[in-house]
Amino acid sequence: MPFGVIVNTLAVFIGSMIGGLLRHYVPEHLKETLPKVFGVCAMSIGITSLVNVQTLPIVIMSLIIGTVIGEMLHIDRYVSYFFEKILKRCSFKIEGDHSAYMEMYLLVVVMFCMSGTGIFGALVEGMSGDSTVLMSKSILDFFTAILFGTTLGYAQALIPIPQFVILFACFLIAKGILPYVNDVMIMDFKACGGLMTIILGMSVAKILHIKAINLIPSLVIVMPLVGIYQILL
Repeated sequence: MPFGVIVNTLAVFIGSMIGGLLRHYVPEHLKETLPKVFGVCAMSIGITSLVNVQTLPIVIMSLIIGTVIGEMLHIDRYVSYFFEKILKRCSFKIEGDHSAYMEMYLLVVVMFCMSGTGIFGALVEGMSGDSTVLMSKSILDFFTAILFGTTLGYAQALIPIPQFVILFACFLIAKGILPYVNDVMIMDFKACGGLMTIILGMSVAKILHIKAINLIPSLVIVMPLVGIYQILL
């Protein structure tokens, strides 16, 4: 049973609801300041994921190639269009700058649904039944969801749906890919996720302006590229 996956998605859902409830009680200057602080925290988390990187050149190459793929496919446009349709259908009202709201919404989607730590945690739970990674992530995600919920409102509570689908899919395929991965590939996968988290944190803190969701293909190609590199060595 994917206990960690369920707890992680519930943590985001409950945190989002609390954030939506507090939305009109949190001062605007605090809403401006806290995301910047969280962005720096996210960068710190990403740096810790880089500590055990094994083949840094391949990880960097994966990030570059994955970003090119994401930009060429315009992943951000399709995902933004999908969530805009859902938000309209559910009658969620977007206040203020629509494009700025959707940009922040997509950053939060990446943060909860497609982070390297989350996918890695789901794979680990599927392979071994150990939910420690996802349980630890759930604590951080709960407070993060409250923080961004004060800006995005109740609409953020929709994000746990694709989050559960993605993490549960990783949980299910974990045993299928287990025979084909090794420790080096796993460590470099985490490192790639760490680099993405650093970029995501810089985007949240408004240090960079990057469509973080277009980096997602990097997580798909990093382990195969590391595997090929090991064969050719």
